[in-house]
Amino acid sequence: MNKLSPGLLAVLALLTAAGPLGIDMYLPGLPALQEELSATPAMTQLTISGFMAGMAVGNLLFGAISDSTGRRRPILVSSAFFLVASVLCALAPTIQALIVARFIQGLAGGASMVVARATIPDLARGRAAARAFSALMAITGFAPAIAPALGSVILPAFGWRGVFWTLAAVNATQFVVAYFLIDETLPLTHRSDNALRGLFPRIARCLRHREFVGYLLASGLGFGTLFSYISASPLVLQTQLGASPTTYAMIFGSMALLIPLSNAANMRAIGRFHPRTLLRAALVTDIGVGVGLLVVAKLGPTLEVTVPILAVLSLMAGFIMANATSLGVEAVREVGAGAGSGAMGFFQFVVGGVVPPLVALGADHAQTMAISVVTCAAIALVAVSALTPRPA
Repeated sequence: MNKLSPGLLAVLALLTAAGPLGIDMYLPGLPALQEELSATPAMTQLTISGFMAGMAVGNLLFGAISDSTGRRRPILVSSAFFLVASVLCALAPTIQALIVARFIQGLAGGASMVVARATIPDLARGRAAARAFSALMAITGFAPAIAPALGSVILPAFGWRGVFWTLAAVNATQFVVAYFLIDETLPLTHRSDNALRGLFPRIARCLRHREFVGYLLASGLGFGTLFSYISASPLVLQTQLGASPTTYAMIFGSMALLIPLSNAANMRAIGRFHPRTLLRAALVTDIGVGVGLLVVAKLGPTLEVTVPILAVLSLMAGFIMANATSLGVEAVREVGAGAGSGAMGFFQFVVGGVVPPLVALGADHAQTMAISVVTCAAIALVAVSALTPRPA
């Protein structure tokens, strides 16, 4: 495949979806994992933290490395390492071994994700690239919705180790598909030398572009608005508003399914509006959502009122993430799409690590979540408005 065909997008989506599957699919098995490995709750939670840390590092390093080596080799290597790490997770004799294996999983998942994204600007530009990013995110957006349900099906029959064997099967499929269906997309003439030595200087060059910084902040903090809901949702919907675990699972899955719909809508809207225009409109909408949540929190939140307001955050996600990513990466194409994509992915996971403890502060979690949504969206909007040029 040497053009941005639907088939190639499907392959890139498989590579990108392995990360979300690695995050969400094993979550229902955490209590059994903790018991079998005689681990404390804090140590068990480190299996999540280790994966997220690996994802951040993988995004930062391998996007830039692929600017030097090309895209195909890092995709194959990361797929192979993800497979090995999944097997190590399935066989882990101790919680410490599992944490290390989870970090390797995250590192490989981050590498697959960032290199898959960097492939798009090799083959498309402008509106075509934004549509491709939307299509990619629309396909991969189903992973967070189905992963916990899939884990719940596997657990009764095969236990938490069976979840990691399933991930290993996904990784094996990922490697085989990539080996046979992905051609190199970055010509030798467009590659950068000295990838490791020049990694941070190239990222520094990206950060000297005002336009890139604007879209970097929009992408990361736009993700922060959505992650404010995701991380606070158990506290708000279950603890504060009394939703049962089953009701919560149904709400969470429904919200996740709105994200691919958002990306599909963005793909159609790009034909009529510039991606920056759509990005700003979505951020303004998220600010309105946050203000609405603050009002509801003060008046007394209920599931019937809170859930529809939160759904708007999911509906805006595709307009924010796809457009900010495509515009940001294109702004530093000459420096290196991989370096730009890696920096953006790293910042997203940093925001994803900072938001959860913040939304857990205080007794009124609905109010804290609303403040987080407003803050993230407002800073992102200011960054886009001040640092990026208006479309001609």
